Amino acid sequence: MKNLKIAHQLFALVGVLMAAFAVATFFEIRSQANSVYDDRFDMLRTQVESGISVLNGYYQREKSGEMTHEAAQAEAFKVLSRVSFAPSGYLFGFDFNVIQRIHPSPVNIGKDMSTQVDKRGTYFSKEMVEKAIKGGGRTVYYWSKPGMPDDQVFLKGSYSAAFQPWQIVIGCGVYIDDLQTQINTAIWNALMICGVVFLVGISAAIYFIRNISKPLADVHGALKAVADEDVKIVIPHTGMHNEIGMMAKATQSLQEKIRERHALAAHQAAQELEISAERQQNVLQQQDEAKLQARVVATIGNALEQLAGGDLTVRCADIGNSYAGLRNNFNEALSHLEAAMGRVNAKGNDIGVSKEEIRRASSELSQRTERQAASLEETSAA
Repeated sequence: MKNLKIAHQLFALVGVLMAAFAVATFFEIRSQANSVYDDRFDMLRTQVESGISVLNGYYQREKSGEMTHEAAQAEAFKVLSRVSFAPSGYLFGFDFNVIQRIHPSPVNIGKDMSTQVDKRGTYFSKEMVEKAIKGGGRTVYYWSKPGMPDDQVFLKGSYSAAFQPWQIVIGCGVYIDDLQTQINTAIWNALMICGVVFLVGISAAIYFIRNISKPLADVHGALKAVADEDVKIVIPHTGMHNEIGMMAKATQSLQEKIRERHALAAHQAAQELEISAERQQNVLQQQDEAKLQARVVATIGNALEQLAGGDLTVRCADIGNSYAGLRNNFNEALSHLEAAMGRVNAKGNDIGVSKEEIRRASSELSQRTERQAASLEETSAA
């Protein structure tokens, strides 16, 4: 039952209600039919009780000694045999051996009715006596109507009760086929009413079920689309003020949350893209910086190598704006070094000249000394 669709459950509910209505109608018709039959059989019972009252009256006259047993019975049976009522009702009687004792038609008096059967095989006379001895009861059988063909039988009902002092059963019967016709008519009317109610109920059920199932299907489709993260679909039936509207509004809220999540994801993706671009730019900058540093080191190393070779005219080439200060300081230092070395070199030359002059002066002094010594020797010799 839980796995049935709502539409099927609603149709099942309508079916159950229709079945309940049909069952209730059936029991109502049966109750009415029983009531009609009860009324008819109550009328028969009243007639039978009246007949028993007549028997009891004569029995009391018998007991009082006013009449003999035979005379009392004969008079009582005669009175009851003349009792009749419209349209074709009368009283009849049997003794406990199912011998006919009372009947409007004298030819039936004294006959053994224990073997009497109707057209359906019911031993109705015997059944009447048996039920009467047990306290009274109803007997239903089929019998022909006066003035109608003998092969045509009609439903007839009787009520029988026993008068124990004389062991006589008094019965009264009446045709009840008219009741069955009324009941059949009532059944057909009820069936037609049930049919109309069923058609109206089914039509109303289809109308209301469609008003429920179609919006549910629409909301279900929208919910599936939202589950697939479709934020462009328009959620239907959000204006309804019932459970379907509540579901639609809940679906719309879910769609809004998904839309917000998409926006947040897009923002995060943009941030990540920006961070990635910035990271890539930093990497490129670091690579460029590394290349520039390598170039600076190579350029300065080359200049230092030439400087180590004694080339004071070497200068650091262009190494970029970032290291322009280093280049300028390096070149300026080299310029100062070159100038200093120039001055040192000039001083060296001056020292060389002074040494030569001293040498020459010393040579001259030596020569002079030698000459003076020679002169002294010569003077001494002289």
